[in-house]
Amino acid sequence: MNRAVLLLLFVAAGCNREETVQAIIQLDPALKASCVFLEVHTPEGKVVESRPLPRPEDQELRVVVIGRDLPPDVQLQARALWGAAGCEDPLFFNGRSEPVAVHFEPEAQTVTLTLSPPRAAEDEDRDGFVAAELGGADCDDKEERRRPQVQELCDASDDLNCDGWRGCDDSTCSGKTCSRAPASLVFSPSELTTIAGQCSAQVTVERRYADGIPAQAVFPTPITLASTFGPGVTFHSDSLCTSSPPSSIPAGKSSVTFFVRSTTTGTGELRASSSALPQQATLTHTLRPGAAAKVALVSPNTTSQAGDCAPVSLEWRDAFDNLTTGTLANLSLSISPTPANTAEAALYQDAACTQLLNLGAQLPAVSSLYFRATRATTFTLAAKLNGTSQAEQEARTVKPLPASKLSFSPSAGQTLMAGECSAPVNIRITDKYDNLSPLPTGQLLSLSTTPTASFEAFWDAGCEGSKKMDKDFDPRGATEGSMSFKIKTGGPVELKLSGVAVGEAKQTHTIVPVVRRGSCRIENGRKEENCPISSTSNTTVPVTLSRSFLVFQATTTNEEPINSFVRCSLGTSTITCKRNGTTGAVTIDWQVVELLQGLSVQHLPSVSCTQAPPRLPTSVDISKNFVLFSSSQDGSVLGYNDFPSVELISYSGSININAFLFDACSPNHLFSFQVVQFTGSDVQRGLTGAMPSNSGTLTATGLPTTDPTRSIVLSTWQVSTEGQDIYKRMVRGEIDQSNTTQLLFRRGDGTAITTADIPQVSWERITFPTGTLVQTHLLTVNNGAASTSTTLATPVDATRTLLLTSSQAGGQGAGETSYGANDILGVATGRLSLSGNQLSVTRDAPNGTTTWTAYAIQFEP
Repeated sequence: MNRAVLLLLFVAAGCNREETVQAIIQLDPALKASCVFLEVHTPEGKVVESRPLPRPEDQELRVVVIGRDLPPDVQLQARALWGAAGCEDPLFFNGRSEPVAVHFEPEAQTVTLTLSPPRAAEDEDRDGFVAAELGGADCDDKEERRRPQVQELCDASDDLNCDGWRGCDDSTCSGKTCSRAPASLVFSPSELTTIAGQCSAQVTVERRYADGIPAQAVFPTPITLASTFGPGVTFHSDSLCTSSPPSSIPAGKSSVTFFVRSTTTGTGELRASSSALPQQATLTHTLRPGAAAKVALVSPNTTSQAGDCAPVSLEWRDAFDNLTTGTLANLSLSISPTPANTAEAALYQDAACTQLLNLGAQLPAVSSLYFRATRATTFTLAAKLNGTSQAEQEARTVKPLPASKLSFSPSAGQTLMAGECSAPVNIRITDKYDNLSPLPTGQLLSLSTTPTASFEAFWDAGCEGSKKMDKDFDPRGATEGSMSFKIKTGGPVELKLSGVAVGEAKQTHTIVPVVRRGSCRIENGRKEENCPISSTSNTTVPVTLSRSFLVFQATTTNEEPINSFVRCSLGTSTITCKRNGTTGAVTIDWQVVELLQGLSVQHLPSVSCTQAPPRLPTSVDISKNFVLFSSSQDGSVLGYNDFPSVELISYSGSININAFLFDACSPNHLFSFQVVQFTGSDVQRGLTGAMPSNSGTLTATGLPTTDPTRSIVLSTWQVSTEGQDIYKRMVRGEIDQSNTTQLLFRRGDGTAITTADIPQVSWERITFPTGTLVQTHLLTVNNGAASTSTTLATPVDATRTLLLTSSQAGGQGAGETSYGANDILGVATGRLSLSGNQLSVTRDAPNGTTTWTAYAIQFEP
């Protein structure tokens, strides 16, 4: 319904209209009110008042509220006012009725509103008047005797009736005995200076008339003492500042004395006021700090970078925390953790941090010292006055500079087997002061080796494949971390870590090669030579015999077996090579193969030809083992008593090595055997029949197929004749490259064969584990030539590549020859070498042509 916005309020009797409400206002006779208003409150918060309604004698008012132009729902509330003359100003609020909710209806309604004396919340002293601060007329709502309409005290001691006048000045005292009223309070002295915490000099507050004459009233005057310094100020009646302050100027006296004590420094005002006097007294009060009793560290910024000279703000304070002055001679300063030296952390007295702090200097209340540290950590500065127990502390956080340096720890390198997982190496990224500091976002670190090596790196310890690192890698936000690595290439290997912003760090590691090699000679006149084994040029690492084997090639120009046949055995630090004779020199190239895992070797270094076939100390699976052989013997003519066929056999539950000559076995004929097993290998073996008398070739058939890039053949053989035609007695074996199920054995190197000199050939075809690379080459030297070479199809790592030939005589370096003028073993034995990618063979006796089946075997450690 659309209602008009018109409110009609009027005093009426008997008015009966539609949509009206009659409000009956009943006044409590005890209510002090001279005037009444009726208020209408709309839901929107609008308040509409009636005109002032004088209080009726019958204590009841009737007001009709017309609902026209009003909302349908309103609230009615009556408000009482008190004034000296009815509804004339000034009027003071003196109470409200409870509000009554009204809903306008077509028929007239009546509601009752009751006005009672003010509630206690509005009239604390219950004198019937609302407090002045709430809009009422009561000037002192805590004192019942001070209220409107009360008789004034005419002795000018107080303004009881709240009209602002006292004594003779109040019209209510006219015609009565009245007194002259003091006008003001005055301090003496006019200025006061004290020390924080100390009791002041005496201060007098005096009561005076308006003309300045001291007023000795016959009544006490209440006084209130105050200070703009706040709660730290106390007032006292005695000079020790132990008593309560005076609360009034006694009757008959014009003044009272007091003392003041404060703990807050500065300049403020002391004030004395009285409810009985219109004018208060003021005094300038200056409070100075006391002697230094403590020190505070209040630096606004406690974070700096390594190497920065950062201010340290120090404040001297008295016992009440007021700033004061002090002397460093009375101060103790310390830094923890204790710096190793002043470069790591120290306090200075100049902003450039060039002069260490002088503890004898006088300092102002707020002092600046300077702190410089190169170590990035959180230091604690502690300062305390000598003679006190409580120290003031300040944490100083030193942050690293941007990363500028790399380092490895430990700094020393490691000695490792090729392929062995290293102990953890810690990578540190630091600033110039060696504080850990992260790389700038997006920058990578690079790992490399010198010389370039087969190298793998891994996060953390253990060389776990899942944690493999790229050669260019992100340190993942870390400032340090551990890595482990494997290096397959032997020798001294320098590991280098580098980055654009941080330079490089280097660490040299000694990698024991898979294949250690060297040369030595048995000189003319000597039967024996001990050849030292070295891992690198500067380091000797003992050989672990159970996982190592020896391959050697011995060459000579002597034709007598007693001087040309050499037997070598492997020790932990030397290779011992022996022959039965002493004539001429023998050159020996040796290779020691050692793998950290996957290789098992049994050594039988000295077995006599006359002994029963030796039994292996540890039984093995012969399908995975092969035999390396060498011998030393007597004799002056090369023949049937010099070449045994060597075979590994299983007999009555044991594994034996048979080495049978065709004839004439001698106790001085000694054998050296090594039985070698590679995990994952396959060994096929057999004995052939005699080589044909009219052919230089014998074929062994019926073998399983094999991978020629992982396979070699080793052979030994018997000889049934003797003489100077050595071409009949030297045999070369090979795997048929066109049909890997066959082996080919050849002699003569093109010279026609007419006799049956080879009763049998003992052979072993070894297929090495996956990862091994075998490159087979036929090397041929012509008559008059001592050496030849060829290029390997696939480059290899020389530190893990073994060189040997297929025929075991004079070590593992024999081949077939065409030479028939005499029986010099050296025409058909050669020493293999590798230079870069060139495989070479060298012999001592350059007679006739000779061909070798040469193998370059690269192992995967």
